[in-house]
Amino acid sequence: MMAVLLLKLAFVVASVLMIGYIDAQDRIIFRADDENVADEYSPKNVKIPEKILIQMKDIQDATEFLSKFVQTYDIVGTEPPNIYGRRPMKSAPMPTIARPATCEPEEQVVELERPGNGALYLWPPCVRVRRCGGCCTSKMLTCSPIATSLYNVTVLQVLYNPQKPDSFENQGTNVFSLEQHDRCSCKCKQNASSCSSRQRFREDECRCACINQEESARCIGPKRIWDTSDCTCKCRKILDCSTGSFFNPLKCRCETGRRSMTVSSSNSNRRFLISN
Repeated sequence: MMAVLLLKLAFVVASVLMIGYIDAQDRIIFRADDENVADEYSPKNVKIPEKILIQMKDIQDATEFLSKFVQTYDIVGTEPPNIYGRRPMKSAPMPTIARPATCEPEEQVVELERPGNGALYLWPPCVRVRRCGGCCTSKMLTCSPIATSLYNVTVLQVLYNPQKPDSFENQGTNVFSLEQHDRCSCKCKQNASSCSSRQRFREDECRCACINQEESARCIGPKRIWDTSDCTCKCRKILDCSTGSFFNPLKCRCETGRRSMTVSSSNSNRRFLISN
């Protein structure tokens, strides 16, 4: 009798190992389901919120970045184990981290506007002026000047004489007033003026967000898609219907016959009469 019970128990254990495993809450986790959960939280499927990236825009060095945005293990006994399962005896020295190319004024090449007279030539044809340069932490930001001034440059102006092909005639000097960037900052590419009447600007995300979220929640189904640019629900595909049928934008399909459709908007209801 005992041998029979042991045989049945071994069979149950083997079956569980083949199809899945039992978690801490006595639930059988099937391998296929577990793989789907793992894929959902896989790093390749996770997108960093732009809101967090925008918060990093004023970080100047690695120390500030680590202290504000990275979890550390400074408390004694909380160091994570290494690949061999043992805790490190002492912390490894911090490597030298590259200096970020922050948004700041830098020397950039500016080409001077050439005279309308093709025989005139300016020397030098281009100069270096302090302009905003560097990168920002989010694609929603752009490096822009927040303080500017005028920078005057004096250049030579000469005239080309075809009768003397190897030389120019001196025409004196020319002064150009160029805009110089004194201070720079990562600013939102969009602003409140970029938003439509159906949108509201979110400063922390640097984007225009739709205010008609109720309509967005109702925009469901494999054939429909929510357009964030104009805050409307649209068909994924506009079909070319055969003769005697028409495309129904409410159902995203071709239909036949005479039909009246009401399309609701934020301001009014519009009724369309469509016939073949």
